[in-house]
Amino acid sequence: MIESFFPLPVSGQLTEEVGLFSLGIICFVGALTFIPRTPTCILGGVVFGLAAFPVALVGSTFGAVVAFLLSRYLFRSHVSRIVSRRPALKVVVAAIDAEGWRMLGLLRLASPIPGSASNYFFGITGIRIFPYVAATLLGSAPQVLAFVYLGAVSRLALDPRSVSTTKLLFAVAGCILTLLVVYIISRRLKSLLAVRLASETGLKI
Repeated sequence: MIESFFPLPVSGQLTEEVGLFSLGIICFVGALTFIPRTPTCILGGVVFGLAAFPVALVGSTFGAVVAFLLSRYLFRSHVSRIVSRRPALKVVVAAIDAEGWRMLGLLRLASPIPGSASNYFFGITGIRIFPYVAATLLGSAPQVLAFVYLGAVSRLALDPRSVSTTKLLFAVAGCILTLLVVYIISRRLKSLLAVRLASETGLKI
C-alpha cells in the first residue's frame, strides 16, 4: 500500500541500496558540517519515497553522536570557550544538565539553536551517551518524517500518472496535515522553551 503511494524512481535493488547508502552518508556529514537537513530529507523523499526516512534519521543521528563525542573528548575546551562567551548557550547547557534527556529531546524537536551546531554544544553537557542517542533519535524523527513525506508527495504531484487522482489527493492532504502538526508543535515548543530558558537569566534566546 505504501509503495503504491510512494513508488521508487530508482531501478534495480543494488542501485537503490547504493543510493540510500549515499543519502545516509550525506545526512551523516551534514550533522557534522552544518549542511541543512531539510533539503536533504526532501530530496531523499523525492528520489526514494518513504524508504528515505529511516536512512536519513539514522544517518543524522549517527552524525550527531560523532559530533557529540568529538566535542566531549577532543574539542571540549574550544566548544566550552564558545559557550562561555554566549550567555544564551550557557542557559541551554545548564538546562540539559538539570533535566537531562527530556530537555534534550524537546530541543531536538524545537531548538532555538541550529541542529548541527547543537550537536557540538551538547557534548559539553553532563548527559550520557545512551540517553543522548535516544533523545536525538526520537526528537528528530517527526521533522525528518515530515520533510521526507513532503519530498515523496512532491514526486507524485510532478508525475500524477503514477497514481490515481484520489490517492494523490489523500497523499497531499496527509502531507499537509503532517507538516502543519509538526510546525504547530515545533513553534509552540520553541516559544515555551525560549521563555523557560530565558526566565532563568532574563535573556532572550
